[in-house]
Amino acid sequence: MTESAGDVLGRARVCPHCGEVAGAAENCVGCGLYLAALPELPSRDQWLAGRAEAVANGSATDADGSGEIGHAYAAGPAAATHVGMQDQSRGAPVARGSITPLLHPTEPSRLALALVASAAALLLPLLIMIHTGGIGSVLLVLVTVFGTIWVGIQLSRARLLGRSVRVDANTFPEVQEIVDVVCETLDYRRRLEVYVTEKATPSIVTTSLLGTRMIVIEGDLVADLLPPHKRAQLTFLIGRSVGALRARHMQLELVIRILEAAEVLKYVFPLIRPYYRATAYSGDQIGMMCCSDLDAALEATRRLLVGPGMASELTAGAVVPQALLVKQRLLPGLVQLLAVEPHVTNRYANLLCFGRYHVPDLWERLFASMDEHERRCLDEIWQRSPYRWRVQGSMRQA
Repeated sequence: MTESAGDVLGRARVCPHCGEVAGAAENCVGCGLYLAALPELPSRDQWLAGRAEAVANGSATDADGSGEIGHAYAAGPAAATHVGMQDQSRGAPVARGSITPLLHPTEPSRLALALVASAAALLLPLLIMIHTGGIGSVLLVLVTVFGTIWVGIQLSRARLLGRSVRVDANTFPEVQEIVDVVCETLDYRRRLEVYVTEKATPSIVTTSLLGTRMIVIEGDLVADLLPPHKRAQLTFLIGRSVGALRARHMQLELVIRILEAAEVLKYVFPLIRPYYRATAYSGDQIGMMCCSDLDAALEATRRLLVGPGMASELTAGAVVPQALLVKQRLLPGLVQLLAVEPHVTNRYANLLCFGRYHVPDLWERLFASMDEHERRCLDEIWQRSPYRWRVQGSMRQA
């Protein structure tokens, strides 16, 4: 079942004191409360429900932590629903349209690293151009680069119009319905073109550059995932793409084109790759929340490992021991440093940890289906996750 944006983002974990969305840091960015000491954080819906009840009972106190508000959630999530926080009119923690709670915790820091590295790499060529030709030469080069990129995008779009079918209510109504639901869930309102083509590498390609936003999906993939029992997987994949647009995961594409034109990309790309690996994790998380089905998200990820024919043959826990091995070994980590995307096993492990934090009911059912060895391996993976300290208790053993 696909949920609304309010349902998805209402599960975001927040600080029990001020209602600010909890990041990966141990202290709240809003009020400084030491969140790591708390057994479990409330969801945004729990926080708002507790605030509303406290206001109705006249027991709400100020946001300075005085009285029962500042420490209520330390008693557990149930107690938190009976204690209020500051009035919503004084500042809600996150707007319903915010996608921040669904992003991987490492994404902001890796984006900062990529931006600093890109700026440093462009500084020397820019100074040389200004010294030799002045500002006019810099502007001429930028106009030329932008114009070349724009023309290239329009030519690609023209080829798609001639060699594929654009998705709408008449051509592929079921696909269009999924796109509409995902856009509504993520509160994405910008113009978006979706095409189904015979072949695409990878199977779904997302483009966002100079105002052109397109998603190209391989026809065989759509045909395989359109049946009702597999449609959640297609929702997951489309959610990843729309989520990337909503979170502006391709905001560095134009910078990369400029770095490439300046012939300095190879020197800084190792510092940019970590950001793209973080966006891959974020995309998986956004897609999972769009389809509201952890099993479907994991099976769609297993397709990347063994292909569509064998993905359903693997149980949810079968990949877990190998995912732990990849995390423990040095060489797989070194190989990943050279890649734009993380190992698929690492993405699989991240989805499991994210699912335990954001959709514990689905995770509990999945965890119960694993054998004892898989549970132990998953527990070790959990200890390496940035979400580990936000959930009360440890894994239950069989």
